[in-house]
Amino acid sequence: MKLSGSQEDYLKTIWYLEKESKRANAKSVADAYGVRPPTVLSMFRVLARRNLITYNRSDGACLTVKGELLARKLVRKHRLIETFLEQVLQMDGGILHREAEKLEHVVSDQLMYRIDAYLGYPDKDPHGSPIPLLAEKNHIIPLHQVSEERSFIIKKISLSQDLTEYYAQHELQTGSIWTMSGRVPDQSSFLLSNGKRYVAVSAEAAESILVAVKG
Repeated sequence: MKLSGSQEDYLKTIWYLEKESKRANAKSVADAYGVRPPTVLSMFRVLARRNLITYNRSDGACLTVKGELLARKLVRKHRLIETFLEQVLQMDGGILHREAEKLEHVVSDQLMYRIDAYLGYPDKDPHGSPIPLLAEKNHIIPLHQVSEERSFIIKKISLSQDLTEYYAQHELQTGSIWTMSGRVPDQSSFLLSNGKRYVAVSAEAAESILVAVKG
């Protein structure tokens, strides 16, 4: 999937906001870019059509599994490039970010694998920020594994059409943000809250709902 540099930057911005447990609504992304919210909403529609994000007014934009992988890969490239520029080329720290912003969109995956190996597989960039793994599969987990009081984003629902529609009527759908409010002691059901309402989910259904824990 070939994306423009601007599309990749939007995915990266949403990724950063999600990591900070912030809602990536039109205003927050517009503030990050210095553009007007309608411009952001236009890009959201493009990214949603490509199945890279989901969007609704209350929750803002949320990365899909595919969108999260692309965003994480971009952040990984950026931080590895910064590390390479500092350690190997001994470039001044003041320009690392600016140069990495340009290169992250054009450097191939194969070259990044080689740079990573050459650097000895670093886990932090020159600024001390963690270099994300290429595939953080453990961050996408079944709903029933979420700890109490942890917030999460619904990433995938693999239920019958009737159950999917039922939960959608209660706002439990892909891209929505919820908190694990409680669980029955025998783990037979789970109580979720989105700040406006509560929804109970059976253990069987919870196994078929994949989520990304925030924070």
